[in-house]
Amino acid sequence: MQEELITLGILFFFALIGGILASRFKQPLIMGLLLVGAVIGPKALGIIHNESIMGTMIDFGSILILFVIGLEFDISKLTKIGLKAIFIAVLNSAILTFVGFCISLALGFSVYASLFMGVIMAFGSTVVIVKVLENKGYMDRQEVPLLIAILIIEDIIAVIIITFFSGIQNKATGLLGNIENIIIAMCALVIIYIAFTKFVKPLLEWIVRGNNSEEIITFMSLAMCAGFSFISSYLGLSPAVGAFLAGSIVASLPNAKEFQKSIEPYNLIISAFFFIAIGTMIDFNAIMQNIMIILILVLAVIIIKITAFSSIIYFFANMKGEKMFFSSIAMFSIGEFSLLVAKESVNFNIGIDLISISAAIIAISAVIMSIAIGYSDRIYEPTMDKLPWKMKKGMERMSNYIRSISDELDLESKHSRSLKKHVIHLVVSLVAILLALSGWKKLIGIVGTADSTLIYVVTGVIVSALLVYAFYNARNCMRILGEIFSNATGTRDAKHSRTMIIRAFLALGLMMGGILFPFVMFLFNMHASYIYISFIMIALSVWQLYKISKAANHDTHEQTFTSHHFDTTRHHNGWRM
Repeated sequence: MQEELITLGILFFFALIGGILASRFKQPLIMGLLLVGAVIGPKALGIIHNESIMGTMIDFGSILILFVIGLEFDISKLTKIGLKAIFIAVLNSAILTFVGFCISLALGFSVYASLFMGVIMAFGSTVVIVKVLENKGYMDRQEVPLLIAILIIEDIIAVIIITFFSGIQNKATGLLGNIENIIIAMCALVIIYIAFTKFVKPLLEWIVRGNNSEEIITFMSLAMCAGFSFISSYLGLSPAVGAFLAGSIVASLPNAKEFQKSIEPYNLIISAFFFIAIGTMIDFNAIMQNIMIILILVLAVIIIKITAFSSIIYFFANMKGEKMFFSSIAMFSIGEFSLLVAKESVNFNIGIDLISISAAIIAISAVIMSIAIGYSDRIYEPTMDKLPWKMKKGMERMSNYIRSISDELDLESKHSRSLKKHVIHLVVSLVAILLALSGWKKLIGIVGTADSTLIYVVTGVIVSALLVYAFYNARNCMRILGEIFSNATGTRDAKHSRTMIIRAFLALGLMMGGILFPFVMFLFNMHASYIYISFIMIALSVWQLYKISKAANHDTHEQTFTSHHFDTTRHHNGWRM
């Protein structure tokens, strides 16, 4: 007991030191905590060497951090964030993962290590980015709400990937068994979540209204966090996933903001211990040995943000001029989820210290972001001046074309509401199909092989019915998208609209398939040479995008000509009058 108390006292003292250092150099708190943790850890001064306590701090810290992130995200508000933020976040994370994977393969690392390195690069830091923007006085800029929405979606993607890595570790059940277990566990957790929000949440709202005290809200919310974490762990998933869902439920309760204020001190203490505990796992020797890899990965993040991310928000969020460079620089910083992903890599024995590498990437990218954020206009002007005039004109036409379609999707119109409804039904039916296909083996194991014929028949009927329902919703989605496309672009040719939509989905599917193929290589332990499949799929996607851009330029020209002809005719008619 004395050793634990001494360790706790040391952690409090060095948390204070880390906070002072971060404040002194105007850096986010996470930077100071990671630094002092690395200094006092067993791989440096050795002041802290109790691995059991540090492991407990990391486990509790990851649960509470995910719970607090869930408090910022009411899942019912997901539809209000907009499709643009979701699309940009998914595409940005996927591109960074793929680029990091390819660079790591080129540096000679295994497929396992390369995928972890790619994922570590994929997520921006909500904590660091918001803190730097606040310190620099940029929180009132027009771009910030979209950037925060993108960061929130990236946090959710990170939770899903952590769940994937934590659930795939069981070697006894085999690859397919692991995938089936993850699907069943996630579906079961979602069903429990939905049932809780439908039946238990009204009771919680009644308790909160009748007993509006800080103590009751705090204990009730922490009990939900512990309960969902236990359920998630029992199902074989990371406890942090359950904590995230519990936080999202609390976020939708009355007086949720008051609870966030009441839990802030506890969050500060436990998250501080978490980052110090992670810091104790950092090895400065490993950082120096891999310094070139770290610098190459940081440079890759900066290049991808300035090129790919700038292009994505230019085309899909209509951020032009200096705004797109400000947004890309603001997203330089790699986030705290990279540390959680790196921690998961320890269980795979990949032979490289990713915790030390990810900590160094976080520190370097945060410092570069903090310095460069004030020079976005100076970076923008010379870069855009060097682009050929025809390229800039083509980019402008394509951006306006995509914006007209995305604006139509974001409108709360009859078409957009109907599209959301059918998309939700399509996703639910596909999840139900996966659950049915994954669960029938488990059911046979429970009831025995004697009744297996009946189970096969019932499963076949259920899956067939769900497939028909999924096809019905998919067809309606395509029809509504065609109408939205026609309204947005002024194209009244239904066949042309459907062709453009099919090409767009084909290009997107090929692009995402190629970018995410490294996960398939990871699952099936494929040789690194199979990466050529990704490049083939991406090349086919680029070819489809080229066809779409040619058709879009034709549509834009035709629409401009029609508008000009209409204006000319109206002018002549007016003259005759």
